[in-house]
Amino acid sequence: MANDQHQQKDKQEDAHSNEHIADIYEKLAERAHQIFRDSSEKTLASLEVAIEKAREGLVKAGEISQSESQRLKEYLRRDIEQGAKYFDTFKEQASEKLQPGRVRANLLDLTSTLAHSASHLFDKLGEWADSTASYHTGQVTGPGTLMCRHCSKEMNFKKSGNIPPCPSCKKTEFRRIK
Repeated sequence: MANDQHQQKDKQEDAHSNEHIADIYEKLAERAHQIFRDSSEKTLASLEVAIEKAREGLVKAGEISQSESQRLKEYLRRDIEQGAKYFDTFKEQASEKLQPGRVRANLLDLTSTLAHSASHLFDKLGEWADSTASYHTGQVTGPGTLMCRHCSKEMNFKKSGNIPPCPSCKKTEFRRIK
């Protein structure tokens, strides 16, 4: 009986720790976004600097260890890379389906200006992306959908969290599909 209580306490502590790591991941992403948004340059290098400054700030504040922060930084980079890959797909689909004659000129001009401004950054992010990126049980991921590489079961994440084993086959390797 005492052993069961220790196991239950360990599970509760692990769940709390996993939730804490997911919360820190969210803070890292939010701070990196703020730093990048406030920077004068919108380049891949300035994005890297923003992520690193955000990571260092969390370590200095004592919110996370150096090694955990490095791991979360890699998870954030991976999620940004995969997001860029899906943005490229969306951009291609939108350009195929939009018919300029049916869209009001001002909206088209605005969209064109915004797309042109962001185009270079997203092109670089797309190059940075590795389409074979794998996600593994125990890692943290941002919102989206992962698919098991073994049985193709989809797992939806409404918010950042730790990746559990596949609920269908219990395998531990996934790829992002959304």
